[in-house]
Amino acid sequence: MPLFGDDAAAETAPATPAPIADWQVHLLRKALDARQLGTMTERRQAIEAAAGRPVESLRALTHDEALKVLSTLGPAPTTQSGSPSAWDQRDEDTWIDRL
Repeated sequence: MPLFGDDAAAETAPATPAPIADWQVHLLRKALDARQLGTMTERRQAIEAAAGRPVESLRALTHDEALKVLSTLGPAPTTQSGSPSAWDQRDEDTWIDRL
């Protein structure tokens, strides 16, 4: 319910979803590459599963859908080699160790 009556017209007009941004398309492609999804079929299945609807291309996603897909795909899990880092293998104490 509008407080002063001037918001009534804005409430009745349906909001059009914002289109996907170029930076989102770039991040989606990087996420798909990181998951080593090479074929278009694999990529489309991953996007459609995350978006929850059939998608013809990445440009068919809305801004909000792209955010949802990005959060679902996210960065690919990194594999830990089990070897310690150069920081862990240092011989001398650093100034922070001496504090």
